[in-house]
Parts: sequence; C-alpha cells; structure tokens
Amino acid sequence: MNSGDLLHIFLPMRPAVLPDAQRLQAWALKSGIRARIELTAVLPDIEGAALGIGAFANADAWKVIPQRALVPAGDWQGLRDWAEHYLPPCPHSFSCFSDQSQGTEILPGEFWLQEKTPDAFDLSMAPPEWALLQHCPKAGGPRLAVAESCTGGGLAARITALSGSSALLQHGMITYSNTAKRHFLGVQAKTLMRYGAVSEETALEMLNGLLQEADLGAAITGIAGPGGAVSGKPVGTVCIAWGQRNGQQQVRTCHFRGDRWNVQYASGSVALGGLLSLLCG
Repeated sequence: MNSGDLLHIFLPMRPAVLPDAQRLQAWALKSGIRARIELTAVLPDIEGAALGIGAFANADAWKVIPQRALVPAGDWQGLRDWAEHYLPPCPHSFSCFSDQSQGTEILPGEFWLQEKTPDAFDLSMAPPEWALLQHCPKAGGPRLAVAESCTGGGLAARITALSGSSALLQHGMITYSNTAKRHFLGVQAKTLMRYGAVSEETALEMLNGLLQEADLGAAITGIAGPGGAVSGKPVGTVCIAWGQRNGQQQVRTCHFRGDRWNVQYASGSVALGGLLSLLCG
C-alpha cells in the first residue's frame, strides 16, 4: 500500500475484537495509511485493500482477491505480520498504560511511545493481557486473582478471552458493594468509613484479601460514571492496586477521561500494565 491509501478493516458483530482493530488502525496511521473500521455481518465486495478480523460466513469467497486478507480474532502475530508485509514501515513504538496523556493514545489508558521507558513494553500490537500470559509459565507458575468493583468483571473477561488463561487466572471477584468488599475480601469497616470505597487504602485491603489465596493480585475500585461523583472524587477517579503475596505491592489513583466504557477499559489496562511491570522488573 502507498501513503494516503485507505485500508478497510472489517469486524464481525463482536465488540471484543475492536481493540485489535484499533491497534491495527493506529499502526496504519503511523505508517501514513488512512484506515476505517466497520462492523458487518457479511464481508462486502469492495475494491482496494481490506482486512477482516474474526470469522465471517462468506470468508472463503471473499479472501481469494490478493489485496484482501483474513486474520483470526486474537491472532496478534498474524496482524503484525500482515502490517509489516503490506503497510509502509511504522516507527517502532512501546506500549505504556496510564491515565496521563503521553505519546499517542491508542485505546483508553494505552499509549504508544517512541522511546523506551521503565514502565513501557515492546508488545508489537499485542494487548497487555496476552503479554501477561506469556510471562507466566504454562504450569506451576504464579496464580493470579482479581477483585473488581467499577469494572464489573471486565478485567477477568479480558484475561479469560485468551486460550490458556487457566494457567494464570485462579479466580476473580466482583465486589461491587461495601458489604461484598467486607465479607469476601476482609476490607475493614473503619477503612470504608474513614477513606471511602474509592480510596487507595480500600484498594490495598482488597488486594491483600485476594493474596490470602493467590500469588499475584490486582484490585480496582472507582467511579466509572456518569454519576457517582463525590467531593474530591470526580467521575473517572479509580484506585488500582497490584502486587505479590509477601512481596512488592503498589497502588495508584488514576483520573480517566471519557464515558463509562472508557473508564472501565482504561482501569483494566493500567492494572495489567502494573502486573507486567511487577513480573518484568
């Protein structure tokens, strides 16, 4: 493809595939190629370069034209290989997960940087949940548990969407209410009364509750919006803790922008980035 050409990226009606397409779109834009993402049940008969991600009923008939290609959902190696072969060279980027605006924001909470930093990773279009799974042995390695409040199980869903995730994820808990945080994770009533459910203190107690029965843990509690803001804690405020049993623990208060989905997705990405830093540090 040449600079200025339009790349069509087609997805089936599966929202889970959208982050794959957005990373490819970002890669194309950095290469000087315009890219448009479209949802469709049937691949259209169009001229020009096009890529389908996932399964479509008319896939066999559609991909016989050379400039068209199909990549299975979750095949980030295939996406990267296609991009390197058919798109102009893309400046090498490193993935960083944060609430701070830095580099180019690809997805909520996910930025591509031109320079390597201590908290940036060379993922080459792969999502952080896949990278985390690759850093853990397939058997007998550290087992992960997650506790989620405002993300409602979104982080666990991203991990379990991957084949082989049973080697990493031990369990996930949605402790949405204060009662659930107290009953299932041992968060103290006085902590909730003094600091509130959305606080670093509560996130750390959620994490330590998880680490009673897991090697690694991540805990998320926040205000995803559009309502729920309180004094000093606007919508988008999320406290995220991660750490190891009898080892290093970290907690961060983030302030994400955007709607409810943006806040939830970004929260999961920052938690995954923290766990990656823990394992790669």
